[in-house]
Amino acid sequence: MPAISLKSLSEQDAAPSPALRIGIVIAHLGSGGAEKAAVVLANGLAERGYFVDLLTWQAAGFYLKDVSPKVSRIDLSAGRRPNTIQVIASLMRYLRQKQPAIIFPHLEKPSLLVIAGGLLSGYRRIVPCIQIDLIAYAAIHHNPRHRLRRWLLICLVAILYRLTPRVVAVSEGAAQTARRLLSPFGPSIQVIYNGLDYPGLASQAQQQVEEAWLLEKTVPVIVTCGRLTQQKAQDTLLRAFAELRRAMPVRLVILGEGEEHEALLALARRLGVAADVLLPGTVTEPIAWFAKSDLFVLPSRCEGQALVLIEALLAGVPIVSTDCPSGPREVLAHGRFGTLVPVDDVAALTEAMSFVLKSAPDIDKGALTQHLEKFTADRMIDGYLAAEMFVAAGQPLIR
Repeated sequence: MPAISLKSLSEQDAAPSPALRIGIVIAHLGSGGAEKAAVVLANGLAERGYFVDLLTWQAAGFYLKDVSPKVSRIDLSAGRRPNTIQVIASLMRYLRQKQPAIIFPHLEKPSLLVIAGGLLSGYRRIVPCIQIDLIAYAAIHHNPRHRLRRWLLICLVAILYRLTPRVVAVSEGAAQTARRLLSPFGPSIQVIYNGLDYPGLASQAQQQVEEAWLLEKTVPVIVTCGRLTQQKAQDTLLRAFAELRRAMPVRLVILGEGEEHEALLALARRLGVAADVLLPGTVTEPIAWFAKSDLFVLPSRCEGQALVLIEALLAGVPIVSTDCPSGPREVLAHGRFGTLVPVDDVAALTEAMSFVLKSAPDIDKGALTQHLEKFTADRMIDGYLAAEMFVAAGQPLIR
């Protein structure tokens, strides 16, 4: 279903009651976990009978194919690359025209823009969703200018999120950081784990992968998946992999795209492991790659929840993850369902990968199934509807 403009939306004659309309705002539908969760949420709410508007303004659209026809996609860009003021103006028009029962912006910049638009248009039913440990995220960038920009963004979060009736965080760790930023006298913070469509993922896991390393399986294959950025720390994984490669034959697949692509290739060459490292970019069904690999590694410096770990658990592949702030410890039940290592510790990561490849730990499948119930799409949707009921009970639609 193609996106519609605000103008065409305003001309619809058979629009449902505002009480049934829910808005979800995110900059784009690229290949990140927050974007995936936004699509799963939008689809699930639409299946339950709500009229869902999914609002974006950037072109990236890896998850565009997954948006249900029942979801109304609204392009705030009007076919151009809008600046911040133009996006806020488009959001104000949307809020005034449609007055949704509630709006859930995902990630910090979209949330700040929605709050700004709400302040200017008198709309208050905004529940921003924090998708990462904000303080850890601000601290990791090597470039001082980028670090400063992130801290300025977090200062705006600490000020403007206080004007909302409730805030969602995708893990207990992210919520604890948010409470430090927003307390005292801030809004209540509700933990709602991002959820996934398990039956659909189980089907994807069975798909064939046309990659020789996974078809031949002459040596063990390690896989990781995520945007190629400093946050995801694929550089640390490459260094640990190079150490491991000296001790045993093994290969590494790094799924994803991002600004660190060329730097990672250059590092692999300097470490002498380029022949055993594959960077195929973003793939359609990464869980199928996980299911056919011998080990999944998440080397991140920070996360919010790490949806990719849930996919790895569903794929049945052994897991090694950094114990980064925040999310992996919760998803892996404090190490019960995967091995946790310190962030940026090459020696510890090398040792953990070697140990798991040589003797993968047994997992209590019954306990894992019960644990994974926390991260279903239905559980996530129930949480957001509970937030909607709270706001509806305590806040007027328009000031």
